[in-house]
Amino acid sequence: MCGRYVINTPGNQIARVVGAAEAAAPEVTPSFNIPPGTQQWVARTGADGDVAFNQLWWGYRPIWADNKAPQPINARAEKVAASPFFRDAFARYRCVVPATGWYEWQSHQGKKQPYYISSDAGLMLFAGIYDPPREDSDGCFAIITQPAAQSIAQIHSRMPVVLDPACVEGWLDPSHKTRDEVKAVTQALDPAHLLAWPVDPRVNRPANDDAGLVESV
Repeated sequence: MCGRYVINTPGNQIARVVGAAEAAAPEVTPSFNIPPGTQQWVARTGADGDVAFNQLWWGYRPIWADNKAPQPINARAEKVAASPFFRDAFARYRCVVPATGWYEWQSHQGKKQPYYISSDAGLMLFAGIYDPPREDSDGCFAIITQPAAQSIAQIHSRMPVVLDPACVEGWLDPSHKTRDEVKAVTQALDPAHLLAWPVDPRVNRPANDDAGLVESV
């Protein structure tokens, strides 16, 4: 899964990687401990066809769902295209969530050790789905997850779908609607780029938010 992540990459750099105009670059405030239930930057295809950025709520509840519906923060890649709760968003509203890295917790002898996972390739782009902002809604998103790469599977069994930057245009293109169409134009980042190390349990508290959280212990 992905329940906490980090963004410490300048907005103009994010814009270049996702193919957005410099003027559209998000005003990123570095955060080393992003929890669900907060407004975060995502990149999506705007009404004019260009890549646009919005701050959306991390916790997906589509506009048609009532207030008692769940707000999942993740959507499984194996089911996202077919699930009644997610399939319309997968077909019409795919986004990328920029991140510098994310945290997972490894269970061992009744305790959980947090790990920070990043990439030696630089900025990460998580595959996501969203419900767009509307007059009566700020919009929301979920991060798509998949079985963990072998190199980090001993930490946690699942991980975000990290896109290869070369396929962002295809992922965001709303003309691709079916699972097969999307699969044909996208690919994941080579897991050989992933790096992981244990970090201080201070990360367990979302109130703790400083660069020391990602340092190895």
